[in-house]
Amino acid sequence: MEKDLGFLSVIFDNIRENIVVVDAENYEILHANRSFVESFGIPLEESRKKRCHEVTHGNDKPCHESGEECPVRLAAETGRVSKCVHVHKDTAGDSRTSRLTAYPIRESDGTVRRVVEISEDITEEVRLQDEIRKKSEFLDNILKNSPDGIIGNDPAGNIFLFNEGAERIFGYTAAEVIGKIRASALYPPGGARDVKEFIYAEGFGGCGRLQDFETKIVTSTGKLIPIRLSCELLNEDGREIGTIGFFHDISGRLALQNHLAESEAKFRTLFETASDAILSIDGDGLILMANQAAKRAFEYPGHEIAGLDVRRLLGSGQEGTWEVLARYASCSEAGKYVESSAVTRSGRKIPFHISISEGVSGGKKFYTVIMRDVSQIKAYEENLQILANTDSLTRLYNRRQIYPIMQRELDRAARKKISFSVLMIDIDHFKKFNDTYGHAGGDLLLAGFADKMRSSLRQMDSAFRFGGEEFVALLPETTCREAAVPAERFRLLIADSRFPMPPEGHLVSVTISVGIAEYRGGDTLDDVIRHADLAMYAAKNGGRNRVVGYDHLAKPETPR
Repeated sequence: MEKDLGFLSVIFDNIRENIVVVDAENYEILHANRSFVESFGIPLEESRKKRCHEVTHGNDKPCHESGEECPVRLAAETGRVSKCVHVHKDTAGDSRTSRLTAYPIRESDGTVRRVVEISEDITEEVRLQDEIRKKSEFLDNILKNSPDGIIGNDPAGNIFLFNEGAERIFGYTAAEVIGKIRASALYPPGGARDVKEFIYAEGFGGCGRLQDFETKIVTSTGKLIPIRLSCELLNEDGREIGTIGFFHDISGRLALQNHLAESEAKFRTLFETASDAILSIDGDGLILMANQAAKRAFEYPGHEIAGLDVRRLLGSGQEGTWEVLARYASCSEAGKYVESSAVTRSGRKIPFHISISEGVSGGKKFYTVIMRDVSQIKAYEENLQILANTDSLTRLYNRRQIYPIMQRELDRAARKKISFSVLMIDIDHFKKFNDTYGHAGGDLLLAGFADKMRSSLRQMDSAFRFGGEEFVALLPETTCREAAVPAERFRLLIADSRFPMPPEGHLVSVTISVGIAEYRGGDTLDDVIRHADLAMYAAKNGGRNRVVGYDHLAKPETPR
């Protein structure tokens, strides 16, 4: 064995790759060449006392137990050469990428007890490949994301490059063009000849180059589009191998020029037909110009509004408002709206969202003011407030509104020495119903139930969705005995009703349990609700589909 290692040492020490001989069973390093010892900065004798994974990775476990492929193990188990790539740390602590090749050494009995592992440093190769990949991705991104069409063709005009920008401009896909259409087919008759003539001339960027050359191309539908072309001949070893061209669609620019020619008329149309009031105001606050919407809003049908002081529109009590708005126009928040109000010729006050910007024309400052009537928005906000207080499914008051509404009734009852009653209503066996017809059926039942509850109560009464299938009704100026009448009437109504269920409109019936509690002097809101809840559970415990008053309970029961 020592003789073999000595022989191997002479050979291995003259090889620049890292080479180690490893015990196939316990991964101990039997021999390491000079390159390996220098790479990992460990003396030869010391290396022989360590396992290969301890030196190369600093791990106390073999590579295959640390989630990496172990070439030594594979070579020993299969008896064949094994290859993989590992990342090692060198003496400076830098990561180096190595290509490992493990060769099994067979003994005379055919077993593999030793493996020779050769490590080739491919860090630079990997770096170059990564750099090439990044450059390739960079070029691919340029081709893909360029807004211009990029087309490459060989000297015969055969197209070999046609990016997405070219697809957008010409209307062809790359598959329809590359190798199938010549570049000359992309121009109107004579167009390709002109481009070729000018690219060899000196007047458009020098011989072999065109810069900002305006011409026309033909799309797949036969439409002519004006473009600005920049292209260059491709040469290799003094030989022309093709042309690369950048096509920029300038139809938008030309259209813009046409639009600018009509801009004043269009501005006037926009100004006069805008639904918002628009005012142009000079530095002193005098109105220079107003659109039709402003004249209608402020009730100045003719030209009387021109020359009017804008402070007059803002109304009395807001004398300093215009000065504040003018200062606001020059700050960083300009362009955002502020809320204010203005007064019409007849004295009607209107809430507005006002946006104001500052400009200069002919050396004089002026302001553009856009005023939007938000009367309807204010009304919508009030409606939203109503929606925030109601349950979205049943459109009854939500649980959040029970206490403020009942508190007002309690204060009134305490002040006037009158009573009120609360009904706690629960739909019997609702969970079983929900399990049978699903949440969609449950929601339909709750919505239909709420409609019947709303139609059964008096205008002075209030209905709430307490939660899930529980509902509460507040009956002002009503004793427990009096409340039993509408409660029983509602119970019978529900029992006799039929509710259609999805998907086929199958009609079902349900029953309810109702508990009644009357406010007594000294009760809190929680007392009244708790008493109604106890009465309702008494109705459920008594067999459901019934009405029970708290006053009739011999002893309050604990809810289950």
